[in-house]
Amino acid sequence: MKERIKNLMKRKPWLLNLIAWVHNFLRYNNSWKYRRRQTIKFSGAFLKKCRFDVNGTNNSIIIGSKARLNNCKFIIIGNGCKIVIGGGSTIISDTVFWCEDENSTIIIGDDFTMEGGHIATTEGESIVIGNDCMFSGGIDIRNGDSHSIMDLASKKRINRAKPVQIGDHVWLAAYVRILKGANIPSNVIIGNSSVVSTALEKENAIYAGMPAKLVKESIYWERERFT
Repeated sequence: MKERIKNLMKRKPWLLNLIAWVHNFLRYNNSWKYRRRQTIKFSGAFLKKCRFDVNGTNNSIIIGSKARLNNCKFIIIGNGCKIVIGGGSTIISDTVFWCEDENSTIIIGDDFTMEGGHIATTEGESIVIGNDCMFSGGIDIRNGDSHSIMDLASKKRINRAKPVQIGDHVWLAAYVRILKGANIPSNVIIGNSSVVSTALEKENAIYAGMPAKLVKESIYWERERFT
């Protein structure tokens, strides 16, 4: 029966959108409060216990078709901010998406999974995550420090936000911290409780530690656990 329904939805996308609309209606979210002043779209996506808190103008939140989100929060404080989450096999739970200041962006590709954490962008900079990434729980990704650090002599601020870039098919193990200026290549594993704050160089590699360092090369990973 499930396969018949899936095949029917592939042939008739409007049916998927209808089923998702009914699902979202029964599992109330408060996006309707902001739709007159902001752009919030999640046609064909399935949201459960999700909440939106959007303050400002010309902001947008777009969630791709077939994505499934549970107990997530979307917080925007500013103008022209954008959060885009891809569809397909995307499954996200217990995650906060935070955009602050002008034109800050979070862009996440298709087939993304995350088991909990915080993704925050500020000062008009971006966090970009590729396709088919797998993030465990307790993940923290942020491109700024939230508070100012000043040079004693010049009185000028020295800790501006920097973009974060994560490639395709990246696996973040539990409690990983990704900080401003981080750049993670595709097909990489970041070990449990590691901290990344710089540009890593090699694809198909494992990095671990505080700060994360290369520990193994010439690897690839799969979601399935083979025996």
